[in-house]
Amino acid sequence: MRYRPLGKSGMVVSTISLALSERAAIARPADWMALIYAAFENGINAFEVSGDSPAMLDGITQALRAVERNLVYVAWRVGTRTGPAGAVVRDFSAQNLNRTVDALLKRTGIGYLDAVVLDDPHTEEFSHQALEALKAMRADGRARMLGIAGQDDALDALLTTGAFDLLYLPYSLTSGWTERRRLRAAVDRDMGVVAYDFYPKNFHATSVAPKSASWLRTKAEPLAGAGTYAFLERTRNWTAEEICLTYALSEPSLASVQISAERAERVEALAAVPERELPAGLSAQIEMARFSMVGGEKKARGA
Repeated sequence: MRYRPLGKSGMVVSTISLALSERAAIARPADWMALIYAAFENGINAFEVSGDSPAMLDGITQALRAVERNLVYVAWRVGTRTGPAGAVVRDFSAQNLNRTVDALLKRTGIGYLDAVVLDDPHTEEFSHQALEALKAMRADGRARMLGIAGQDDALDALLTTGAFDLLYLPYSLTSGWTERRRLRAAVDRDMGVVAYDFYPKNFHATSVAPKSASWLRTKAEPLAGAGTYAFLERTRNWTAEEICLTYALSEPSLASVQISAERAERVEALAAVPERELPAGLSAQIEMARFSMVGGEKKARGA
């Protein structure tokens, strides 16, 4: 595993971080413990948690007792939760943020959170009182840093406040101007940046090439597939997910790239990716595909 500095925090985190979500199909504290232990064994020291399911909290509590607290980075997303019927409940009020963080610290006994991260707040949902509540958490030691995550336009306004230390943003092969502009704005403010959604959902299908045309190279069509993401499924000894992860890791402004996993084997496989290098020529194919997509979007807007 490789490590990078987390903004100006003075912390060094693993380039692969693990997301722990109550939505995962993990029912027992022991299974959560096993997943976190697998992360430790593969050099991962950075975690971001969302939710408050008892099994997950108990597993996290027990797993963190095995290491010195200052050696592990633990961030918690706040402002959203899963309601009784499975719907997402959104509450970014100062009262809810305080209540949530206090309850988590009491339940887990971990002492403090390395970061409290707002989970995609919208402009109309976040108030000055809520911002002051977050600053109070940082001042009294309940949270060492404050972060924001998401894609709403509110992110741009919050970045300019100077109140936040971290930015969590989606970043992948298909990231456009908006994501890259926000990344640069965060770096210019000495914020630490963590990427998530490195593997776009539209790449999860068996083939990423257009169904209307074959992308297989032949003698008659040596450039077939050029300018598309077909290479994701035909690069020897690489999966599409591994290529996407390596691409995100190649961005030096990112402190860490977040993965999701429910099994130790998956953690081990993805944790090995930072030690690999993309095959020769693949970077050029990535850029060709990216710019072809940008060009297609511009034509579509002009039509």
